[in-house]
Amino acid sequence: MSSATTLTPLGDALARLLAGLAPVPPEIVPVGEAVGWVAAVTLRAAMALPARSVALRSGIAVASADLVGASPYTPAMMASAPPRLFHGDDLPAGTDAVLPADAVTVSGPVHEIGQPAYPGEGAALAGSDLAQDALLVAGGATITAEIALALALAGITTVAIRRPRIAVMGDNAGAAAVWLAARLSAAGCAVVTMPPVDLTLHLAADPAGVAVDLSGIAVRPGGDMALSGDATGRMLVLAPRFDAVVMGFYALVLPFVAAATARRPRLVTRPLTRKIVSQVGLADIALLRHTGDAFEPLGIGRVTLSALLAADAVAILDPASEGAAAGAPLAAIPFTEPFEPL
Repeated sequence: MSSATTLTPLGDALARLLAGLAPVPPEIVPVGEAVGWVAAVTLRAAMALPARSVALRSGIAVASADLVGASPYTPAMMASAPPRLFHGDDLPAGTDAVLPADAVTVSGPVHEIGQPAYPGEGAALAGSDLAQDALLVAGGATITAEIALALALAGITTVAIRRPRIAVMGDNAGAAAVWLAARLSAAGCAVVTMPPVDLTLHLAADPAGVAVDLSGIAVRPGGDMALSGDATGRMLVLAPRFDAVVMGFYALVLPFVAAATARRPRLVTRPLTRKIVSQVGLADIALLRHTGDAFEPLGIGRVTLSALLAADAVAILDPASEGAAAGAPLAAIPFTEPFEPL
């Protein structure tokens, strides 16, 4: 690998990769197909849900105000039978609760209910699930199964999403490519093999064998990374080792995905449990584990499988830094939910 003095600083390489990059155009997809993708727009509920009060069980519809103080010894008397309902039926006007059917007894022409009820008992009252104008999904948020459910119940059938198309290629890419594809999918990218492609990730054991515009980036591990192309076709070349692929993903690919989906990497700042030492001139990777309210360093400038399995977050250390003392705050990207909307 080249010496640090001949390598391109990570900041310069990242600026080149992101130059001219705009969020990818939105696509309209059915709500049922939107889970896992990134919402392109913010959506709110056009009406309160449920629109009408509905029964959550089979029974009788009652007005709770009519049963205040009711008990087996002082039952509420009604001249007519309360309406019978089944689960999902609309509550009749003037009622706000559903009691079991055996709560009412008939005594000649009188119907007696010997228990009280509270508003909403056995029922979902109008607007109790979701208020009108409630936020359903924010632009830049990943659409979850719960969000898709809320969208569908709110009557929204399609949603605009952003999903960058990223190709992963290379000979003998193996397990590193599997990890990379999984991380890309979790980040809301479509991993593709055919054009059009927003970014190509080429895993090559010999980067010199791939035509590139910029070779050698001052990072550890993976200093033999290379870049080529422009806004019409970007490519990042990585060694097919898992440590270099992990570094390349968090140092370059994740910022690319964030910009392409109108998001930014989410940073969580915590104090270090012990000091870390970084090599000046290189952007080192730091794998970190949550320990109470602090970060425990698991490895600096080196990615081992044991550290990767135990880590909760990752930080890319400034090449001008020599490290950080115990107790010093460090900003890191969490493995789960690594993005936030712009």
